[in-house]
Amino acid sequence: MINFFKNLKESDWGVYVTKKWRVQDVLSHLIGWERECARELQKVFEIGDEPWFMQTDNYSDFNEKVYQEFKDYSPETLISELERWQFELEKNIQTIGEEKIRQRPHIDWVFDEGGEPHFEHHLKQMKRVLQQE
Repeated sequence: MINFFKNLKESDWGVYVTKKWRVQDVLSHLIGWERECARELQKVFEIGDEPWFMQTDNYSDFNEKVYQEFKDYSPETLISELERWQFELEKNIQTIGEEKIRQRPHIDWVFDEGGEPHFEHHLKQMKRVLQQE
């Protein structure tokens, strides 16, 4: 995913993927979720509760908050943020232990598995509008 973003042309960043989100906004969205997964993974193993996003189907407020937070970031800064949070999530997985995590029920969100993976879904969207399929 990082390589995909690093190889985009400057003109690609402003292309609309949906009616509301440009390529840059999709990256912001992915950063927000990567960060949230890293944070929630820690909570799950410290407190034992399921993450908030597994208890709802309404992500509009969260997505809007992330959009507002990152909307003025440069593409380079956004890529750095995604790398940062991917590293943090991986570090948390290693600290807890992948085997221990996989023993918990309903935790496929940590590894973006099950159904169509979130990142893959958005990557396909972006490739389609950028005609890179």
